[in-house]
Amino acid sequence: MRSRTKRDRWRENEDMERVHEPDLAEIAAGASYLRGEWCERVFAQAAPLTLELGCGQGMFAVELARRFPATNVVGVDLKGHRFWRGAKAAHVGGLLNAAFLRARIQWLDHFFAPREVDQVWLTFSDPQHADKRGTKRLTSPHYLWLYQSMLTEGGVVHVKTDSPEFYENTLRDGPLAEMAVEESCDDVHGAPAGRFDAELTDLLAFKTAYEERWIQEGRSIHYVRLRRKVEVCEEQLARAKRMLQGPPGAARPRFTRPAR
Repeated sequence: MRSRTKRDRWRENEDMERVHEPDLAEIAAGASYLRGEWCERVFAQAAPLTLELGCGQGMFAVELARRFPATNVVGVDLKGHRFWRGAKAAHVGGLLNAAFLRARIQWLDHFFAPREVDQVWLTFSDPQHADKRGTKRLTSPHYLWLYQSMLTEGGVVHVKTDSPEFYENTLRDGPLAEMAVEESCDDVHGAPAGRFDAELTDLLAFKTAYEERWIQEGRSIHYVRLRRKVEVCEEQLARAKRMLQGPPGAARPRFTRPAR
C-alpha cells in the first residue's frame, strides 16, 4: 500500500468533524472563526479549554484529551497534513474532547476570545535562534501578551523544549510579559522523584517519537510553567499584535495550497 501524500491527508482532514481549516487569508484580513464558541459549537461539553500550539503530529494533544476527559483540547498548527496523524487517532478513538485547527499562531486572537483558554502547551517549538524582534519565537514577550489576552485569570503556559537557548529565553521573557515563573527544570527526565506533582509528572513523562529520538541523542528536556498574574494592558496588547500581525490595513500574506 502506498504511503499517504499531503493531498491524501488534506482530503481525510475534510471528512473529520473536529478538524477545522478556515481560510487563513480571510483571518489575516480580519475575520474571526469560532471565537468564544469552541465549547458550545465544537465540543460535547462545557469544560476548561487547553491549546497545544505548534502541535506538529498532534499526538501530545491526543494524549491530553485521553488523560483529561473533562477538558477540551485543541491542537493548533499551520500544516494540516502534519496534524493529520493526531486528528486521525482522535477520530478513530472517538475522543469527543479533541479538535485540531489549522492556523497561524500570530492571529490566535481571531480564534479564541478573552478568558476562553485555561492552559497553553508549547511542546518543542522552533527556538528561532535568529529572531531578534521576537516575532517568530513562541515565548517572546509579544506572543506571551497575546496568549494572556485569551487566558482565564491565573491561566497557565507550559513550555517543554530540548533547546537550552529556548529555555533560557523563556525564563527571561516570562517576567518581561508580567507572567510568574512557577516551575523551571533543565532536565525533566533526570529530576528526582517528587520534583513535580503527580499529574504533571505523568504528563512530562509522556514522550512523542521525536522526543524519544532527542533523548537518545543525549539532549536534556527542559520545562517551564508560566502563570498569568495581571490583566493584560490594552496598549501593550495592541503593540504586541502590531508586531506579530502588522499594522491595520497592511498588505497580508497570501496562503496557498496546491489544488486538491
